[in-house]
Amino acid sequence: MCRCETGVQVRSFGYAAVVLAGALAGLAPDARAQSGVESATSWKKIAGTAVAEGLAGPATGPVQAVWYSGAGNLLLVQTASNRVFETSDFRHWRLNTTDVAPPQTGLKLQQGGARIYAARADNIYASDDNQRTWLNLTGYNSQSVVGGGFSSLAISPANVNELTAANQFGVWRSLDGGLSWRGLNDELPNLRARKLIDRRTVVLADASVIHSDALGVWMPIAGADPEVALRQNVASRSGWQLSSVVQSGATLYGGTSDGRLAVSRDGGSTWTEAPRVTSSSIDRLWADAERPESALAAAGNQLLRTVNGGLFWDDVTGSLPPATVHGISADRSAGVVYVATDRGVFAGNVPLNDAGAAGSNWRSLSADLPPAPAWDVRLNADNTLTVAVDGYGVFETPAPHRTRNVRLVNGADLSDRAAAPGSLISVLGANVRQGMAGGAQYPVLAASDQSSQLQVPFEASPGLLQIALQGVNDRWSVPLTVKDASPSIFVDTEGSPLIMDSSNGLVVDPSVGIHAGSAVQVLATGLGKVSPDWPTGVPAPLDSPPAVRAPVTAFIDGSPVEVTRATLAPGYVGYYLVELQIPAIVNRGTSELRIVVNGEESNRVKLYLEADRAAQ
Repeated sequence: MCRCETGVQVRSFGYAAVVLAGALAGLAPDARAQSGVESATSWKKIAGTAVAEGLAGPATGPVQAVWYSGAGNLLLVQTASNRVFETSDFRHWRLNTTDVAPPQTGLKLQQGGARIYAARADNIYASDDNQRTWLNLTGYNSQSVVGGGFSSLAISPANVNELTAANQFGVWRSLDGGLSWRGLNDELPNLRARKLIDRRTVVLADASVIHSDALGVWMPIAGADPEVALRQNVASRSGWQLSSVVQSGATLYGGTSDGRLAVSRDGGSTWTEAPRVTSSSIDRLWADAERPESALAAAGNQLLRTVNGGLFWDDVTGSLPPATVHGISADRSAGVVYVATDRGVFAGNVPLNDAGAAGSNWRSLSADLPPAPAWDVRLNADNTLTVAVDGYGVFETPAPHRTRNVRLVNGADLSDRAAAPGSLISVLGANVRQGMAGGAQYPVLAASDQSSQLQVPFEASPGLLQIALQGVNDRWSVPLTVKDASPSIFVDTEGSPLIMDSSNGLVVDPSVGIHAGSAVQVLATGLGKVSPDWPTGVPAPLDSPPAVRAPVTAFIDGSPVEVTRATLAPGYVGYYLVELQIPAIVNRGTSELRIVVNGEESNRVKLYLEADRAAQ
């Protein structure tokens, strides 16, 4: 803990500070900050790769070719992404990197024993009389039960009644010469996800929209990509033909297919073009919701940044591996950017509040993802990261920059309890140089590689915040809950409270009893605002320290005890002093103490009580 003014002597507090600093060091030896953006991730798949389209089974994306290999015990397909997959059990698919699709000569007639099959764009047909008459094998109520857009048909060399068809909705198999069909799409990695509208709503390559329901099933829904409507609105109002647009409040950023970037500050009526920095198409834009002056643009394999509202853009691609950038998401307060590219998902430290150097420390997050292009990435409010992977669907993981070995705890007992205005918080595993949340600075009182200590500003408002922490080379964003009061009694590494005898100011040895009728001072934090107001980060005065505004009560073994005063601790930052009058008659032995402020209880600590000396 930090004594923040040299030359001020308070004999008991010095010992308490040393004891508590030892507690911090002892409890957090392994929580060390790591350089750069952490690359270790644990991705979880969201729903599958098939969509409930109301056909003869779940559907997926277009399949270009289907064929049998060998004796017919292996089925292979080539998807629209030109990847080849194979199955031997007609359920589970695996990537095949060696075979290629045989030459496709269109939907020609195929012989299957005495039957002739023909695939047309809308349905599959069969003839048993040498093409004089044809039977529609897939049509029902004027539509195909397996969808349309057929591209390929294959007959098993082992069974003339087994045929498999490929179309715009996936792969379909029949074992009875086409009389009945079932889909093979449940596990085929062919969901052509292109954009995340939200973490459960996806735009596909054909511009259709799907949504994952509570059971994890993709369902088609009405609607379109909101960006399309925004581009159309801009075109009708201003004439700008944009390839990408994003809006933050009244500010809009737009990009064109020939690399121009422009900004509108009046909702899209008028536009100002920035100096040209690229000739590549601007395919994706991102703008910060709280600070519209900060934005990012994807132009081919370049990542561009503006921090002055689009007046100028600079290239922050840096060491990002060469690959087309499809999606962008960022945490401006932490200075961390995530990009979805043809080579997977990457994260890097990119300052977004100023034009500082960036792009030199990109890290791949794709180690646990399928080997396919990532088309979009989204940073969610609950500290998760969502990514759309071509063919393989949607995946989610805790956002690495918010979940590394950095933990925010209460400064008094290292618990996860909420903070309060004026209280101390400790960051375990990070050497913090600066903290900020809600536009306010959180003074750093002490810092080491094992832990750092900050004070919550007295001006902080209650609520859930994201506190942005900055080290020498690292940045983190950590959630912090602030309440009007959240009392916590300081304890040492053994869990013993830091309590002083009011008569001499010395810290009470936990093994020595506190006598009935005596007065003690309890060191705590989180008691909230004080009167008169006191500036954050400044040691409390030695004389007449500010008093806690809210009523403070205390209980020993459930019975109230008198609180004679509750103030900031003289000469210290973030410490509070609560003086208690121990009742004249107490039960000898171990008791439990707690403090309550605004209905919020502190941690419960053990006291050893002795009878009054005069009574002995």
